[in-house]
Amino acid sequence: MARSPSSRTVLSPLSRRLVAGLLIAAGILLVVAQLLRVYVLFYHWHDLGQLAWRPLLGVGLGTAAGVLTSYVGWRVGRAG
Repeated sequence: MARSPSSRTVLSPLSRRLVAGLLIAAGILLVVAQLLRVYVLFYHWHDLGQLAWRPLLGVGLGTAAGVLTSYVGWRVGRAG
């Protein structure tokens, strides 16, 4: 019985580098967006004098997702 190809041989090296670059760029843009969101949250905190914990939790999760996306892109790029 023929073995199925491993998942690392499905994409050509050029395609793998393109996917890796897109993942890294998406992760960086997500982290930048979350940093802008932190700026807006602290600006409102300065004006209103109160800061809720839920938006900060969302920023933390979004930042973690951005870092994880960039890491996955880096790993995809290193696999080739």
